[in-house]
Amino acid sequence: MLRPVLTFVVFANIWLLRTTKLCIFIYSLRWAMVDLTRRQALATIGGAGASLGLSGCSTPITALCPGDPTVSDPTTPLTIDVHTHVFNGSDLQVAGFYKWVLSRGTSSELASILDVLARNFAPSAAHEMAALQQVEDALRNCNTSTFAQVLNSHREENYQRFRSDLQAASRRVRATRLTRSYTALDRQIETLPKTYAGFRSRRRDRMRFAASSSITDGDLDFLFRNFQFRYVNVYDYLLEYSTGRARKIDLMVAHLVDFDWPIGGGAQTATSLSDQIRVMERISQLTGGRVLCFAPFDPMKEVAFQLGLTTESSLQTVQDAILYHGFIGVKLYPPMGFAPFGNATLAPGFWNRPWIPEQLQRGDLGQLMDDALSRLYAWCLSNGVPIMAHSNHSNGPSNAFEDLATARHWQGITGMDGIRINFGHFGNNRLSGDSQEFCNYMNTAEGRHVYADAAYFSEILDQPAKLQNFLKTLYRDTKSKDDAALAQRLMYGTDWEMIVRERNSGDYLAKFETMFSTLDSYDLGAKGRLSDRFFGVNAAMFLGLGPNQPNRIRLDRYYGLSAKPAWMAKVDRLPVLIS
Repeated sequence: MLRPVLTFVVFANIWLLRTTKLCIFIYSLRWAMVDLTRRQALATIGGAGASLGLSGCSTPITALCPGDPTVSDPTTPLTIDVHTHVFNGSDLQVAGFYKWVLSRGTSSELASILDVLARNFAPSAAHEMAALQQVEDALRNCNTSTFAQVLNSHREENYQRFRSDLQAASRRVRATRLTRSYTALDRQIETLPKTYAGFRSRRRDRMRFAASSSITDGDLDFLFRNFQFRYVNVYDYLLEYSTGRARKIDLMVAHLVDFDWPIGGGAQTATSLSDQIRVMERISQLTGGRVLCFAPFDPMKEVAFQLGLTTESSLQTVQDAILYHGFIGVKLYPPMGFAPFGNATLAPGFWNRPWIPEQLQRGDLGQLMDDALSRLYAWCLSNGVPIMAHSNHSNGPSNAFEDLATARHWQGITGMDGIRINFGHFGNNRLSGDSQEFCNYMNTAEGRHVYADAAYFSEILDQPAKLQNFLKTLYRDTKSKDDAALAQRLMYGTDWEMIVRERNSGDYLAKFETMFSTLDSYDLGAKGRLSDRFFGVNAAMFLGLGPNQPNRIRLDRYYGLSAKPAWMAKVDRLPVLIS
């Protein structure tokens, strides 16, 4: 089960696009005008939005050397990680998250340390902007030596901040306790190695030799990610977590979140969502399209916008990210307090909670959120935009809110034939059969294009035989359902950066490869080889990456002046299954 998240993301306001002087002028002028015209323009897009890419000049891309054999191989089968995050600590409502979510089930000691760190521990937007300029300069001529120096320098710089700030916060918390004795977490923090290389070496040794790892090892590894530049986290994933025995990750799909209204009282995060979107766009460019993103939609924020409580429309943010910034989908997070459908039927006073702003504690909030979600679904359907929804019973401020992530809350959506939805984490307790409800929904009229992912299937690390038997049973139970068979719907995902908390998490891909090499020998209803479906084909279908699909058309135009992302060639060699 996905453990509660500790903190989320940072990044900057980056605007570095290279082309001819005329193209730069046109592109800059469009962005100078877009805030004045966006609302009117988006109102007229409707179904035509699927055909829109960048206007006039496409965005030229400065990429990570696409043929780098360390992280890329054109001969390996298509492999997509459909569920990742590239967070650091300025992307989340830190105060609200540790108060309303983290403290519900995680060590109060760790929550207290995060409280001391507050909003200022992640790199600033200006710092990130300067770092990415250095990255671009190093990558311009594919100078891998210079890039490695830049990467290592940035990683080490932020490790030193992580070590000193965490030690100072731990000492402050310890000074407030009745007993000043060291806890296990205190000792872990106080003995942090002096360099990042030492930190990684200690982590690897403990993973290799310990019968079971102390949870603080994983917590500290995850906390380090929240002190780090987002682009460093991306490259660490590509270098450490994306290579298996026969596969390398061709595409990682990163999901942003928006908790401003559910737990932030309506205030923006330290790095605003609009800045997060522009920075992730730049990272996508710098990695040659190896990172693509989902923009978050929060119906509470959209209701607040409709009521005049904020000038930021969640729907407009999503539309802008997908039509202009190279994003490809929408992320929903129901455990924060909304059902995918049917909020109007929930009990009166359901949202009268201390973490919900008083302005939204009104009798018609459920109906207003249903209306906002319906507008989102209609736009996604018209524009060929997929949706990923957190479906695990986790990371909400209350059990009642976490219950909103279950499959039954999707069953009232009608008239949406063709909309593609991914149930992130494939439900709750996978080994107890909870996932069967999602499999049943995939075989309904409303579920013809419903998928699920294997993100944070931690059982692959410590109970692989049990997980294999469970999945084999589900595959067999659904094999007669043709396109609705689980073989055509389940996708590979990691939930990176969350999965770093688990022992031997770097083996995630390799262990799944081993499992599916066995499952391939059974007749489980797959159209083609089961492992190819799981690791790539199903995700390509869900994401709409096939030729002539709306997402692919937008991406082709987006990368029009540059080399296409390497994964495109692999997708285009697949059978007609994803057309």
